[in-house]
Amino acid sequence: MEFLFLKLTKMKHLLYLISIAILLSSCVEDYNVKLKSTYVRVVVQGSITDEYKTHQVKLSKSADYFSNQPAEKITDAEVTLSDGVNILNLTETSDGIYETDSIAGIPGNTYTLNIDINGEKYESSCYLNACPPIDSIKFGYYDNIYYDSTLMILLYALEPETPNNFYLWKVHKNNVLVTDTLFEVVFSDDVFINGNYMYDIAVQWVEANTSDTITLEMQSITEEYYDYVNQLLAETVWDGGPFDGPPANPLGNISNGAMGFFNAYSVFKITAIVPEKEKWILLESF
Repeated sequence: MEFLFLKLTKMKHLLYLISIAILLSSCVEDYNVKLKSTYVRVVVQGSITDEYKTHQVKLSKSADYFSNQPAEKITDAEVTLSDGVNILNLTETSDGIYETDSIAGIPGNTYTLNIDINGEKYESSCYLNACPPIDSIKFGYYDNIYYDSTLMILLYALEPETPNNFYLWKVHKNNVLVTDTLFEVVFSDDVFINGNYMYDIAVQWVEANTSDTITLEMQSITEEYYDYVNQLLAETVWDGGPFDGPPANPLGNISNGAMGFFNAYSVFKITAIVPEKEKWILLESF
């Protein structure tokens, strides 16, 4: 049985909530945001690494902020890549995608990308850093319900004594790249590890089981690309607070007002099989 005073109290609460809802709804007006169309800019995405393979450059046009149409590809452009001695002509393999023949970039070289689109010229240069070798990787875990199935990848490698090195780490599980978005990669400078041996450093994580094949990919990137990635994340996944500044396009390294980045980096990969969990290293919770 429900007492009368409880019924009256509930009714008062209900009337109060209805009044608040009416008040709030009366304060809301439809507001159509009308943004001016921005001028179209060339967008460049490309890279060269020290891996022997074809290297790719993608060309497209920028779109308005609220556009739900796919980016328009730029076709019939002239694209070349130079190491200061040799010049390679890239072939358009599909709309907006230009590829080299199979080559391997050389650490220590500066690579220059030149693009000609109907007489408009764009250029970018990037230095290809050497990547330190990885001695080994091991697997760790946190004894915490929130990380029960998360496998931490622990790095063992000597970091060069030269300062201002920058790294990016990706993970492949059973020969499939699982960190396939910018939000999932891990990147860092060497401020706290410069010249030291990296021992038990957790640089990536993955959902994995015993007998899975895990490959850690380490890239030695430039400071400019490190800053560019930070800018991209600041304008996307790290954005969202009411006090954030106005959105802005990340500053790339392409001339003539184009957007995007041409990146050069070296790669070191190491593979290991996930052992039984009894052999994983227990990590201190943070």
